[in-house]
Amino acid sequence: MNEIIDKIYRYIEQNNMLADCERVVVGLSGGADSVCLLMVLKGYIERRHLQTELCAVHVNHGIRQEAGDDEEFARALCERIGVEFMAYHIDAAGLAKQLGMSVEEAGRKERYRIFNEVCKGRNARIAVAHHMNDQAETVLMNLSRGTSLKGIGGIRPVRDNIIRPLLSVTRAEVEEVLKDFNQPYVTDATNLCNDYTRNCLRNVVIPYMTEKVNAHTVENIADAAEELQKNFDFIEAEANKAYEKHVPEETTDKRDTVVLRLCGTEFAVLHEVIRKRVIYRAVYALTQTAKDIYKVHVNAVDELVAKPVGSSADICYGLRAVKGYDDIIISRKNMDAASENLSGIRGLTEAELERLKSGEAVTITQNIYYDDNGAPELKQVRVKLQLHSNYEKNRNYANSCYAKSFDYDKIQGKLCIRHRTDGDRIVVNRAGTWRKLKKEFIDRKVPSGMRDNVLIISDDSGVLWAVGVRRSECALIDDETKNVLEITIQ
Repeated sequence: MNEIIDKIYRYIEQNNMLADCERVVVGLSGGADSVCLLMVLKGYIERRHLQTELCAVHVNHGIRQEAGDDEEFARALCERIGVEFMAYHIDAAGLAKQLGMSVEEAGRKERYRIFNEVCKGRNARIAVAHHMNDQAETVLMNLSRGTSLKGIGGIRPVRDNIIRPLLSVTRAEVEEVLKDFNQPYVTDATNLCNDYTRNCLRNVVIPYMTEKVNAHTVENIADAAEELQKNFDFIEAEANKAYEKHVPEETTDKRDTVVLRLCGTEFAVLHEVIRKRVIYRAVYALTQTAKDIYKVHVNAVDELVAKPVGSSADICYGLRAVKGYDDIIISRKNMDAASENLSGIRGLTEAELERLKSGEAVTITQNIYYDDNGAPELKQVRVKLQLHSNYEKNRNYANSCYAKSFDYDKIQGKLCIRHRTDGDRIVVNRAGTWRKLKKEFIDRKVPSGMRDNVLIISDDSGVLWAVGVRRSECALIDDETKNVLEITIQ
């Protein structure tokens, strides 16, 4: 055990986790990992004779029936070893509904808000109990979902005021420390349920890899993640230099506009990795969030470097990049332009309607959200509209993810091709129940940065079809149908 604890102590010192720290706030759930973290940090502070306060914060999420027992366990443990204890109660499910996110994400957000509140006014650190196995799970999950070099690097030992001393040891070593301490802990039964992706990785995938591929799978993934973090830090340092040169502070209004100076061919000949990192940072300067800035957005801006003056690309969060003579300007779309893009009502012209009614196909070109087997991207497509008179019951009319058929005579008022607007609703069942389109996007995991690019087919009553997401239960074909409108994305 001493070897394991010494390894954790060395890791704390190598990463300067407690340098000049007045207070350490430990997130204490009562599980093995957090209990081990608390015991180790208490020992470290005492052995190193640090003038550092140690306190434990327990957050009851109001989800599990046994959560009250976990809280009492954590409280009793802290009383026994002489550590300050604080308990907080939250409604994670209610917060999730309010914020439009998963219960897990809402709970995490509120936990860290509480941790930071306890730290307020002090030179404090938040200690959380991620270990090597958590690192391996995170790396595998990021890889499977698609990620950058930063994501492959996984969890950092230190990020802002958050420290993770147990990243130096495996879950088995955590349990060994607790066994030698003769220290019990509580077990969250939900961690044994493989319905959750992370639990499946933890309980099935990694044990299989450890048994069948390499006994040191967890350690090897963790070592690789640490090496990738160092590589990313080097790239980031080089990108910072390029950013300072090509995105001068005086040309940047971080609320509305970022100017990327091309400096002749100087920016174009930068290494692709550095160039795209600069573009990413330029976009981030306006969004102030990394969420939903995807490779497709960075690539769209990068492609402008070689395009003619005046070329443009619509990217995430309502931003547009425009190629100038010696720069690329990334800015928020002006109100008129935004309205045109988002409301974007493209009603069929009288001429197009006449062509449609005569049996001629009408084709419109659009850039839309396109989900190719879970890989969302912006794609230029042709929207083909074809009206078929004299409905034939046995005929196979279009009905696939990117092709739908409608009872033309049930379409109310003007048929429009557009993008989403505030308040859009869609009918979700035969009873005529309306649901907000935004909620549908969230439930179907359409990335927020892509939602403005979902093509909407609508009439005066509301949304008929959010292309690639869901069609409405309105204007369905039935035995009374006479005219069928087929809409196909090509």
